[in-house]
Amino acid sequence: MNSDDGAVVKLGEMKFPVALLDALRERRLVVFAGAGVSMGKPAELPNFDGLADKIAEGTGKTLRQNEPPDRFLGELFDDGVKVHTLAAMNLSKDNLRHTELHESLLRVFKSATDVRIVTTNFDLLFEQAAQSTFKQSLNVFDSRTQPTEANFNGIVHLHGSVEYPDGMILTDRNFGEAYLTRGWANRFFTDFYYNHTFLFIGYSHSDTIINYLNLALSSPKEQQNHFGLISSSDDPKRWQRLGIQPIVYDEGDDHQALHESVRKLADFVNRSNPDWKGDIKRLVYKQPKNMNDEEESHLIYALNDPDYAGDWTKTRFFTQFASSPDWLDWIDERGYLDRL
Repeated sequence: MNSDDGAVVKLGEMKFPVALLDALRERRLVVFAGAGVSMGKPAELPNFDGLADKIAEGTGKTLRQNEPPDRFLGELFDDGVKVHTLAAMNLSKDNLRHTELHESLLRVFKSATDVRIVTTNFDLLFEQAAQSTFKQSLNVFDSRTQPTEANFNGIVHLHGSVEYPDGMILTDRNFGEAYLTRGWANRFFTDFYYNHTFLFIGYSHSDTIINYLNLALSSPKEQQNHFGLISSSDDPKRWQRLGIQPIVYDEGDDHQALHESVRKLADFVNRSNPDWKGDIKRLVYKQPKNMNDEEESHLIYALNDPDYAGDWTKTRFFTQFASSPDWLDWIDERGYLDRL
């Protein structure tokens, strides 16, 4: 489906562009997950700044305000602190459990073979969540084993993982190798960023990875269809300069609006045809004036959706149940009768 510019589907508080849903349908979507995904309950893992503070415990040094954590960790490493080993220990605590957000992000992909998640997190919570979601393991890649276009499915630990501490990208020297001198992270973006639609989640505009992303993207203005789920306290202009369209939510308490909307997104893309039939019937019987914004966006999406199998067309469901003259006015106002 070729989506109209600006077309959205409202799910909870957030408005998801139809172009993002198209990318999911066409298996072009890549979820790019940051520390925020693992900070919620029950995992409650730290972000990069918090991890740096934990690594520095007992050294007499602390991360200063606005100091890049990769530079701080580089100084600790040069002082003999076992930065990588301590990071792995802090991210591998006993009884560590994944969050609902891990499962929801996996469920936006309809099957295990469709999953394309890239994460800069070192923890193994996506792997754990995959066992709950799909009852099977996924392909896993890290800095030693980058995927190719032919085998790009599963989970990519772009900065390494706790399974191989020495390969974790933590210090400024590590980042320099990953994005500049050896450049495997840069090559990943060159290979995949320009041919897929990326959805960033769990980052803020000030995160270290976003700064390095500036280096990896040689011509961000050319990008059209990448998206970032960002909180209301973030700076949308920083994302737009990277060619990433911000989808904003109210940060609130523990980012619950984000969790709810991503869960609803997963439910939405997994609706079966019988589910759609029941939902459209319910909305049509409700009458146009009684629909809220979220319900109306779902119905508009359904009527614009050419995906069908035999009699399972969403438009057929609508015409089957819409008997009130009010619906003629509603579809006329939205241009559905123009072709007549």
